Amino acid sequence: MRQHRSRRQLGLFWSRQPYPKLCGKSQARAHISMATWRRILARNTDEFCRNTTIHGLKYINNGKLRSSDRVFFGVAMLAVVSMAAYLIHDAFDKWNTTPVIVGIDPELTYITNEPFPAVTICNLNQALSSRVAILANDTAAYAMLQVLCRRKVDYQRVSEDRTNWEEFITNISQPCQSMVIDCRFGADDYECARMFYPIVTDEGLCCVFNMLHPRYMYKRSASFSQRNMSLPKGYQAVNWHAELGYRRGAKHTDSVLYPRPAQGTGESLGLSLTLDVQADAYYCSSSSSIGFKIALHSPNESPNVRETGVLLAPGMETKLRIDPAKIRTENHLRRVHRKYRRCLFRNELKLRWFAHYTQRNCAAERLSGLLLRHCGCVSFYMPRLHRNDTICSVGKRECVQRIRFRTSEAMEECLDDCLPSCFDLTFNTIAYSTKLSHDGLAVTNPNLRVNFSDAYVERNVAVVNMYFKDQSFRASKQTEFIGFSDFLSNVGGLMGLFLGFSFLSIAECLYFALIRPCRTCSELRQLQQQPQQRPPVAFHATNRAFVPGSINYISPSKWFQTELARPRGLNYNYNHPA
Repeated sequence: MRQHRSRRQLGLFWSRQPYPKLCGKSQARAHISMATWRRILARNTDEFCRNTTIHGLKYINNGKLRSSDRVFFGVAMLAVVSMAAYLIHDAFDKWNTTPVIVGIDPELTYITNEPFPAVTICNLNQALSSRVAILANDTAAYAMLQVLCRRKVDYQRVSEDRTNWEEFITNISQPCQSMVIDCRFGADDYECARMFYPIVTDEGLCCVFNMLHPRYMYKRSASFSQRNMSLPKGYQAVNWHAELGYRRGAKHTDSVLYPRPAQGTGESLGLSLTLDVQADAYYCSSSSSIGFKIALHSPNESPNVRETGVLLAPGMETKLRIDPAKIRTENHLRRVHRKYRRCLFRNELKLRWFAHYTQRNCAAERLSGLLLRHCGCVSFYMPRLHRNDTICSVGKRECVQRIRFRTSEAMEECLDDCLPSCFDLTFNTIAYSTKLSHDGLAVTNPNLRVNFSDAYVERNVAVVNMYFKDQSFRASKQTEFIGFSDFLSNVGGLMGLFLGFSFLSIAECLYFALIRPCRTCSELRQLQQQPQQRPPVAFHATNRAFVPGSINYISPSKWFQTELARPRGLNYNYNHPA
């Protein structure tokens, strides 16, 4: 009974419940009351506040200070925690919403490792007058011709339209062989005119050089104008992409790669063309002038000649200095959501008509989708998203124009779906023009087989030279603006600056809140199962003196027995001899 009373005087409120005999062996299952748990946690919290590295807690927990002083430190700590939380939220928002920054790639990009730009040239003349003179005014072909010339059409007089648009345009337009009368690429190819192939665009029939072969450009069968495309002997078509470049070992083969890589800098290693506009054969122009439109674009991108083409005037020599621009993106940015990185890798969005994703290709397909949705057809130069898509007839012209120029819906859809490519190659040009000389034309074009008069040269012939100025250029590179390590450093710096918090502080919290209380309770249960063992410390209520046990090591359970028993504010030596 004395031992039982001394335990009650110690304030250790546990109970020993009756236990059954199992397999002939008795075991006592001890139970620790909630009051004991609360006192253990309170003592742990008190020691944690006295010893932790987190600023301010030892002053708030110090009972020797005045209440006003403790309130002051409590308010100060709340203000500091609030400020730190605000700054940490700002750092997280910056890390989460603006993870990408565009800088300059420290490595140089050499033009000889990149393809020469694809060149698309269109005669402003939409039809040769000799080929359309026989068309009757009430035929569908005549109405189609008026659409190409952007003239008004009397739909009441038009018969049923069953003519193939691409075939019709190919038959009435100037062929590439008569448009490009002389060509020189680099220092070795003086017959590059055979490398210009017809392509139907929004400017009618055009001629394109150095674009991807149709089997690599399109997923479905190529358009009518490109079905018979074949490379000359000795040329090898490759599947070039801005992200992958030319495949390894491709440049070491004996074949000439197509698309052709850039040969070097200057006019001598660029592309020089002599063009014949055939002004006397004009039927109608797509603009208010006579001449050509030229557009330089990436080899894996469809041309946009009507909106972005540069005019070439006959009787003039034009020099186009090419300024390449390339953007690269670090591969680990794939894990960043496209909503925040604002670009797409090549395999993140599959197109239906084009095999390669570019923003221009995606926008063309989205416009085709809008036309299918509202008009039930697509224009003759637009991608076919399905095998059974029909070409818009002359009667659908107003619907096509309404959808095409209703840019709000089209732009919103394109901005949401058609993000820029994470790897992209574009070509900007700076144009210089001067009057063409007949004598100079014969000197600079010795392979020109046709002898033109001065009047014909002034009225019909245009010369254009395209070249790179520099051997190398610096690409743009998208990298992480704030990586995870940077974000962690920012948070750690703010927590350390405002609170003195570190990873060891987390270990302290785990130790005092979880590990130490559990170990203490485990040892207390072991002590309850030994009723004859003398308590390490007894407390006499009358003289308020401690009688410590004869021990040299204070385990957590014994420390808590003493801590829970002594009055608050009274200190003594735990290892005082018995």
